[in-house]
Parts: sequence; structure tokens; C-alpha cells
Amino acid sequence: MKERVRIFTYCSGTGATVVETKLEDDLNDWLDKTDGRITHIQQSESERQGTAHVTVSIWYVPGDAP
Repeated sequence: MKERVRIFTYCSGTGATVVETKLEDDLNDWLDKTDGRITHIQQSESERQGTAHVTVSIWYVPGDAP
């Protein structure tokens, strides 16, 4: 199995919503263009120096993997 990970990060002002942001568009575009099977998804949030950070990690097996 050739599992891989794709990480997306979004930085915004404190209290901003993740819905309808560039992060959502980036995730949807990547999912639309990537063949394979998702094995695990993890999301984390943190606040640093007055900004909010959201990270989404997607582990997957590419479609052409044995």
C-alpha cells in the first residue's frame, strides 16, 4: 500500500468561519482531481498571535497504487 497524505492549511482572523472559504474550494478541487481511496481525515484548529489556523490532513491511497 502506498498511502500518502495531503495537508491543507487556512489562516484567518479570530472567529472567522471555515465554510465558504478558500480552504473549502481547495479541498473540493483536490478531491475532484484525485483518484484513489481516502483512509483517514484529521482536522485541527489553533490560535496564534491573533489569527485562527485550521489544518485538514487527508490520508489516501492513490488510484494507481497496487
